[in-house]
Amino acid sequence: MWSWISVALSGFISISALENHHRRQAVLFKMVSLVLLLAMITEPLFSRSMPAIWITIGLVIAMLADGLHTFHLRPKLCFLGFLFAQLCYSKAFWIQLSGNMVWWLPALLIATSIVTFFLLLPQIDTLLFPVTIMGLVLVQLAWASGEVLLQRPSLASLAGFVGSLLFILSALLLAIHDYRHSLPWGQYWISGSYLLAQSLMVASVVLLF
Repeated sequence: MWSWISVALSGFISISALENHHRRQAVLFKMVSLVLLLAMITEPLFSRSMPAIWITIGLVIAMLADGLHTFHLRPKLCFLGFLFAQLCYSKAFWIQLSGNMVWWLPALLIATSIVTFFLLLPQIDTLLFPVTIMGLVLVQLAWASGEVLLQRPSLASLAGFVGSLLFILSALLLAIHDYRHSLPWGQYWISGSYLLAQSLMVASVVLLF
């Protein structure tokens, strides 16, 4: 319990620092949050749990991408970092699947994504390519985690699915807030949903042990 409270507290300090343009402090406490998440995943990692290994790799890549994004450095490399982190998270779910898949879930996710895309098109007209690529990666992450939830209903699989949906929400808010117009309390919503999504990814593994 105290570990999760520490993650939330350091995340809140990081978001507040970023909102007040204290970038070094923001990066420091964001790294503290992610390191605490890494510490919580050590037991399943040492047990050589493949989902834990992929989640860990994703967290490490996300730490590097977060640092680049906060200081507005290497935007292309930062974007690729976020993509690879999401792919690592999705790999952690794909390897848990066995047997037949249901096809209504990806159909529902794709249909919802298309509707959302066209609704937000006026807001993201200059970001069509990166938004499309990131959207495809996040949809397949939601598909993978949703399949795990359907095949093995549990609190852990539910945490993973909700986390993947929060990644989608965070990415949409980021695209609008950073590249179109500022949202009220934008950094809190974006960073808060992103950190919560990361925490739920870790919880989806930790709760299995």
